[in-house]
Amino acid sequence: MTTTGLKPMPLKTYNAIVKDFNRITSFNRKSENELRKKYKEVPPSTMGSIISLLVQRSMKQSYRKSPVISSKYYELYEELMKDKNQGDVINRLAESQGISPALFARSLLQNVSSDSAVVKKYFKDTTLIENKDLAYQVFLGIMNDNQYGPYADIIKQSIGLEYELRLERELRMMNISFSDENLLRLRGYDKTPDFKLDVPIAVDNFIINWIESKALFGDEENHLGYMKEQLMCYWNRFGPGMVIYWFGYLEALDSTPEVNNMFILRTNFPDKSSITQYKIDL
Repeated sequence: MTTTGLKPMPLKTYNAIVKDFNRITSFNRKSENELRKKYKEVPPSTMGSIISLLVQRSMKQSYRKSPVISSKYYELYEELMKDKNQGDVINRLAESQGISPALFARSLLQNVSSDSAVVKKYFKDTTLIENKDLAYQVFLGIMNDNQYGPYADIIKQSIGLEYELRLERELRMMNISFSDENLLRLRGYDKTPDFKLDVPIAVDNFIINWIESKALFGDEENHLGYMKEQLMCYWNRFGPGMVIYWFGYLEALDSTPEVNNMFILRTNFPDKSSITQYKIDL
C-alpha cells in the first residue's frame, strides 16, 4: 500500500493504539502483528512507524543502565545456556523481562566489558566477541529485533533514503530546481533541510522555500523535537517550507500555530494542480 492520499490521523485513533501498545508485555513480532490485525484500517507502513516510535520511547523510559541489572541478566543468561538445546536464549529472556532483544543483548555486553566504546563495537560487530556462544546469541537477538538496535537502525536509514530519493525524483520530474543537503553543507550551512528550492514554489498558495522529508509517522512528541532541533532553524534561515510525513501524522498538528505560518504538512508530494512555479527573469 502506498502513502498517497493518507489523511491525518484522528487523536482518538492514535490514543487507542498507544493504549493497546502499553498493554504489551513483550516486544516481539507476534505482539506487533496482533496490533496490526486490530487496526487493519491503518496502513501497514503507518502502523509500523507508530510501533517503532513507541518501542523506542518505552525502552528509554523503562531501561536503566546499571551494573546490577546487567549482572542479573547475565546470571539468567548463563543459567539458560547450561541447556545444550537452549535455542534462542536472548529472545526468550528479553520477552520474560519485557524489553527488546537487542537492548537485552546490549545489557549482557555491558557485563562483559565496562568500556562503553568496546560494548558499542561488539554490538555493531558480534564477530569481535571472544565468547562464540555469546556472540551467536547476541547476533540472534539483534537480527530478531526489527525495532531497536543496529539492524533496526539500518532499516530505518534505508527507508529514509528511499523516500528522499523518491522526493528528489518527483522534484526533477516537475523541473523544480533545488540544492540538496550535501551541496548546502559545501556552502557552509550546518543545519540544512533535505531540499532547498533554488526558486520558491507555491503549494495551495503557500510559499515553499524548502522541503524536509520524514519517512515516519509524525506525532506531537517527535514533531516538537523536530521543531526545536530543525524546523525553526530552517524557517529562520530560509523562510517558510514544507514537511512531508510520508507515513502520516496526527490531525492535531494541523491546528498548531506554526503550521500554515512557518510551514505546511503533507503526507506526499503535491500534484501539479496544486503547485505554482515561479521563474526568475534574467
